[in-house]
Amino acid sequence: MNKKVKVIAAAAACAAALCMAGVSGCAAASRGLVVDSFWYISNFDSFQPSATDPEQNGRQNEVLLYEITADAEAAGNAVYSVNYFTDGEDFASGENAHYFRTTFYATGFDWSDERVNEKYRLTADDAAALPDSSELKARLDGTVETVYVLKTELKISGEYVYGDDESTAVRFSDSMVTETYFRSSGDGLQPVYSTQDAVTTVPKSISPSSADEMCEQLDYEYEVSYSPYGTEAEITYSPAGGEAEVKTVSLDSDPGAVFDNNTLYTVIRGLSLSENFGAALNLLIPADGGVSTVNVSAGSRGELDATDDADIISALTAAYGEPPSEDAVETTEADAGSNIFYYPVSIGASSGRGVTRTAWYAAVEDERNNTYRATMLRLYQPLSYSLGAWEFRLAEVEGVLGRQA
Repeated sequence: MNKKVKVIAAAAACAAALCMAGVSGCAAASRGLVVDSFWYISNFDSFQPSATDPEQNGRQNEVLLYEITADAEAAGNAVYSVNYFTDGEDFASGENAHYFRTTFYATGFDWSDERVNEKYRLTADDAAALPDSSELKARLDGTVETVYVLKTELKISGEYVYGDDESTAVRFSDSMVTETYFRSSGDGLQPVYSTQDAVTTVPKSISPSSADEMCEQLDYEYEVSYSPYGTEAEITYSPAGGEAEVKTVSLDSDPGAVFDNNTLYTVIRGLSLSENFGAALNLLIPADGGVSTVNVSAGSRGELDATDDADIISALTAAYGEPPSEDAVETTEADAGSNIFYYPVSIGASSGRGVTRTAWYAAVEDERNNTYRATMLRLYQPLSYSLGAWEFRLAEVEGVLGRQA
């Protein structure tokens, strides 16, 4: 792919979650990386029945809603700035909506569907002809395989301003929608299919010579179709009003499991985090035209502050209840404790280039009574070219995976 597209800062978050399927009872090592299905309240082998097409069975998808705010104090660009419209209280709707929403559940993926790249498509005859010893055949019911699907949506608006001259302001309203299908941990967390549809306004350089050189709007779609055996992927880049570009990427030679970029934050959710934990994750990043590696490392276990993190605590306890009684201790107002714990995770490119993000994940205190399901609670995302930072904070758990509706 000869054109690399810069994506909005939270695109990886919209990655908000490929696979990570497993749990202590169904944990699996994919070329050395062990993951669990910590989005379930207790360990379960492969796909939990209540999490498969929940809305068709009177149950809930997991739906997490995050509010995005801008940290202008983190900006250090003396030439131009970006003012994000994130002050409104009604962050989830309206002209200046500023949110990130993820929807997650299990469903059937039909390998005979037209959206599957033709060279990877399976007919009923193809599936029937697979040898009985084939792992792929064991996954299929006809041409349909049960997989996870993660859908994400991000919206934010604002304006670029050159110097202090408001007359140069370039207003924008950006959005990104992704949809990603992937297997359970027992099948190596392999991605199956993904799309990314974005309208995004990006900076063109760190020090533009004029307002005209500050930024540009990109309108594009990426589609990634993976082979049934997870050894190859075909990336299709379709810019609005332009010709599609196609690139085939081999995944068989990579030293570790390859995840779809849309799922980064869910992949981390499935790791057994602890102080000094570290891992390298290989991501298929369509904008890079191939596989790139990010390093993730966890710091010391922290506790949500009853005052500063009251919004996150409220979102968690409204959906999942108070911390288990055996974990609770008496606190005073001075303690400002919550008895809800998390691990901070740093995320950065192995190359050392770019920014380093920090995410908080609810600590898994008991794998058999996993109250807060390793939910991502907060994400701090510095922006390129010293244009500030975004902060994502869990605002509401709109749906609990598999719960009776």
